[in-house]
Amino acid sequence: MLSRVADAVYWMGRYLERAENITRLLLVTDDFATETQGFAEDLAQTAWKDVLAILPSAELTRPVSAFAPLSLPYLQAFFVDGKNPYSVHYSLRKARENARAVREALTVEVFMSINETFRAVEAHGERRPDATGLRDALASTHKGLFGIIGAIESTFTRDEAWHFFKLGAALERIYRTALILRAKLPALTGGARPDQPLYYTQWRSLLRSVSSLENYRRARGAGMEGDLVVTFLLFDPYSPRSLRAASAAIKDCLERIAVDGELSPAARLAGKLHADLSYDDERSARRASAAFLDRVVDTVTRTHEALTAQYFVS
Repeated sequence: MLSRVADAVYWMGRYLERAENITRLLLVTDDFATETQGFAEDLAQTAWKDVLAILPSAELTRPVSAFAPLSLPYLQAFFVDGKNPYSVHYSLRKARENARAVREALTVEVFMSINETFRAVEAHGERRPDATGLRDALASTHKGLFGIIGAIESTFTRDEAWHFFKLGAALERIYRTALILRAKLPALTGGARPDQPLYYTQWRSLLRSVSSLENYRRARGAGMEGDLVVTFLLFDPYSPRSLRAASAAIKDCLERIAVDGELSPAARLAGKLHADLSYDDERSARRASAAFLDRVVDTVTRTHEALTAQYFVS
């Protein structure tokens, strides 16, 4: 496979996964803030501020008015602002650009799905709707993103391009999930526990933000205890959004694109991360969750750099 094709397909996977992650994060945060704003104003504001921690170096791109809805500046910045590198609009545009660069490697269904979803987001940005309109448009975009994923799953040939696409998506998924946990867990696991219904709402919101609420309930039942949730999100081997499952996907993709079974630097890093998440002591990981998650983020970053050096630099 040509280096430029592998590079473009890999980044298409990363940008589509990033767009879906940010869309879901905005939707869940808006739901939580709306639910708590009337009686826990500080939690509603903190939920939105956490978005800035989850997207490193991100900033609001417009002045915040004291009279505007709490969600409006965040929806404008991270949904429809095409100049913001952490917006859904930006990620979809970059995914589309990469798709156009390797049009011959894609199916008609995939390219049309990406193009139509991007055009819809672009139109929403031009109209500049209010907070309610942006919320509705965001929900519609989320459906469009799942349409793209469905087209890819249904029509992509399972060749090298497929494995590079899945590799990009898996790296982005584990990276963003680790950052979400890094931002949310300190407030949930430390300090005084708020009233019980609100405490459970916070854990449900965390699970929803990584698309794992239903999977958690199937595996662990209705109990929403912190240790159970953290263990599930870190170590569950079957839930596709857990760190362990994402690391397994990265390891599998790297093994499939390896040349003559060669263990590349990226494969070594991914294999060690997967071993840590498969065999590490769960109690010690929970006690040092911040350091543990920082290590995951660092390993994913170094894996990406090793991939770039080996496969994408021409």
